[in-house]
This record gives sequence, structure tokens and C-alpha cells, in this order.
Amino acid sequence: MKKVLVATVVLAAFGASAFAAAVPVTKINAGETKISAEYSVSNKSANDSKRRNGFGISAQQGLSDKVGAQYSFNKVHRTGADINDHQLTGAYAVHPNVNVYGAGTYVDMGDKHSGFGYQAGVIGHTQLSDKVEGYAKAGFGNDIKHTFQVGASYGLRPDIDLNVYYQYDQYKMNETKNDVKGLHAGVGYSF
Repeated sequence: MKKVLVATVVLAAFGASAFAAAVPVTKINAGETKISAEYSVSNKSANDSKRRNGFGISAQQGLSDKVGAQYSFNKVHRTGADINDHQLTGAYAVHPNVNVYGAGTYVDMGDKHSGFGYQAGVIGHTQLSDKVEGYAKAGFGNDIKHTFQVGASYGLRPDIDLNVYYQYDQYKMNETKNDVKGLHAGVGYSF
């Protein structure tokens, strides 16, 4: 019943999304699935004069104790065409506090500005206290997307965590550049 309820909430969040991002893959546990919903509380895009709020989702799967996969959908409402960003990420734990990742991205910025790209980067994470984990992520790719993120997760229960982070994304396609930055808060459920 819990899984059905969580899946329903995530699908509802996906339908209402205005901007989404994802907590990076930090802890990787074989066979563990994690779904998350994030809310952006003050996003600013380069071509907009006002800040926007939104919603988003991601799903993560531990394939082994060192390898994980994550899918995230990002949608940025902005003046003109929205930015729709789908990303499939593979992460590998190279150290107990460091993961490297590679990602395939499909970005649609409207008006014939869409395409596939790639991104690679590093995720650092550490326990700040018994229940708080801090993390930082830097990702670089072809001109489609660059990402920088810093945040923390609070373990509310063993299967539920609360997250807050700041993220900066730079999208560039066909000489059209858009920077999007803002504060995000969310919840993750692991099973």
C-alpha cells in the first residue's frame, strides 16, 4: 500500500512540475530503490525578471553496492519556450565519500532548440552528524548542460529523508544560452 501511495504522489508531482532537479546519487545500496519529489522555492532563469516556483521528480536504483542509476525530469518555465530536461545517470562509488557519474541528457528548449547531450562529473558526500549528510556535485558536458549543486539531507526515518540544496544549471543549444539557479527542498523515500 505504501508503494502505491508514494507512486501516486510522485506521478501527481510529475504532472504539476514547473522546475525539477534531483538530489545526486550519494549512498548506493544494492537492490534499493529511491524516489524523490523536489520543490523549487525561488528559481531564477536568465531571461525572466521574476522568480518561479515548481515541482519535480527522480527515481534511483542501486544495481550493486558500487553502481547506481537515476532518472530525473527537469522542467523550467520561462518567458518564451520552457526547458524540458530528461537525464539518465549512472554513478560509481570510487571512495566511500566520492562518486563519479556519467549521464545522457535530452534537452528541449522549444523553437527548434533540442538535442541529446552528455554530462560527466563528481559527487562528494559526507556525514555531518548522525542524521545529516552534506553533498556537492559538479557536472560538465557538451554545450547542452553544466550543473553545480550543494546541499544536505536529513534522515527523518531510515526510509525517508528531507533535502535542501542550491543548484545552478547552464543550458546552451544552438548559441542560445540559459542559466537557471535556485533553492530546492524535497523528500525522498527508499524501499
